[in-house]
Amino acid sequence: MYKRKLRGWSQHIDFMLMDNLCVFVSLLIGFLIVEKGEALVSRVFWRTVLETVLVNQVVMIVMDTYHSVLHHSPWDEMVRLFAQTGYVVLILLVLHLLSPKPETDLSRIALFALILYDLSCYVMRQAYKSFLKKKHHILNRHSLLIALETSQIPTVIPRILRSNYGMYRFTGIAIMGDNPSEEEARLALRPLRDQVPEVETIPIVATADTLEQYLTNYWVDEVYLDVPPEADLPVDLINSLMRMGITIHTALTNLDDIESRHKNVEWICGHLTITTSLGYITGRDVFLKRVMDIAGGLIGSLVTLLLTPPVGLAILLSDPGPVFFSQTRIGENGKKFQMYKFRSMYMDAESRKKQIAQETGQEDQLMFKLEHDPRIIGQKQLPNGKWKKGVGGWIRDLSLDEFPQFFNVLKGDMSLVGTRPPTVDEWQRYEPFHRSRMSTKPGITGLWQVSGRSKIRDFDTVVRLDREYIENWSLKRDIHILFKTVWVVLTRKGAM
Repeated sequence: MYKRKLRGWSQHIDFMLMDNLCVFVSLLIGFLIVEKGEALVSRVFWRTVLETVLVNQVVMIVMDTYHSVLHHSPWDEMVRLFAQTGYVVLILLVLHLLSPKPETDLSRIALFALILYDLSCYVMRQAYKSFLKKKHHILNRHSLLIALETSQIPTVIPRILRSNYGMYRFTGIAIMGDNPSEEEARLALRPLRDQVPEVETIPIVATADTLEQYLTNYWVDEVYLDVPPEADLPVDLINSLMRMGITIHTALTNLDDIESRHKNVEWICGHLTITTSLGYITGRDVFLKRVMDIAGGLIGSLVTLLLTPPVGLAILLSDPGPVFFSQTRIGENGKKFQMYKFRSMYMDAESRKKQIAQETGQEDQLMFKLEHDPRIIGQKQLPNGKWKKGVGGWIRDLSLDEFPQFFNVLKGDMSLVGTRPPTVDEWQRYEPFHRSRMSTKPGITGLWQVSGRSKIRDFDTVVRLDREYIENWSLKRDIHILFKTVWVVLTRKGAM
């Protein structure tokens, strides 16, 4: 029976337990050194341990710290560990500031514990990974037989051997196809010896006709079957091997030309399918992203309510009319929704847009951006040619107009981080390639905004940044963009 390998953070529970053990030991030593007392009977000690372990656990899961952990270089491991520790310290600092006056001084204890944790955790991770790698080589790994045609040897064999990471022990190669020649296969393997020396240890043991007989006489755990796109799938052979209790991995090489990096096997309406997409997100990540959106949406909505009186008064004094502005925008996969903003433009802004676009040569542009837009409240050109910034300009510079979108986040129309939603007329002029940027939920901020904000005028650059965000999405990256957004807004980088 094939034992499917665990996916996600749950496959690294051993690393998590060791990390939390390091947290406990580091805090224990810190308390003993600073407090010079019995830490194990201290209520403050156990509360601190519990808080730190819980926060550390959440950070490890959200940041996906252990993704491909066995393949991290020592430097990469150190960078990831420092990043993880940094987020833990930041969260604990916020909790500490919000809590009542502490019963003991935790600052010196935290300093000792932080240094001890980073050192002990790094050493333990490196030692444990070294042990696991040796264990893979010492113990009997799963034996794997490679079945493929001679023409595939130069490309398939090096890829398999380089991507093995000690998980399999290769027992041999079976040559498939019509009229297979073992001698031709040996000649095809010979040039690969310089690239992957391990090739010399893998014998050619069978052909398509003798494979079943070979597996009857020699034990093999699993078979990797690579069939060229133009060849028929050997269904009878697969069924025969499966009846023998052998696990077969069939490579879908005809999918190699598909651009998407994300390919997943799924059952759709009773059919086994290969699902390809520009981006990929797990159910766990959907849940965590929505939790983050709700938390951020609640805080942002509260701030919006506090901003409404002063901002609304400034708008009304400068240009009487509605304080809020609602506009139909395009959301995820082309869905329409009403996006909310503080009004920063004159009441006739929409009707004047077409005329101004024609005057500035932007009537055919897929993204309307004007450095000195006369539709902005208070924006006007002085006799000396310089532009005077009014209330609307300051609202936009400080991104105050975006705050009502936190209500969109709470409704589920938008996310904290995503791609900016286009207007309906912009969407209608999109080429198929451009529409990929709306394959995710739109956001208040995103990679484009923190990469240049209004300074980026080239729409193809915007699409490239949005596609990069979708293809490489992670919760850790969302958090990084949120922090960077605060910095960009405070320094007014890219404001227009």
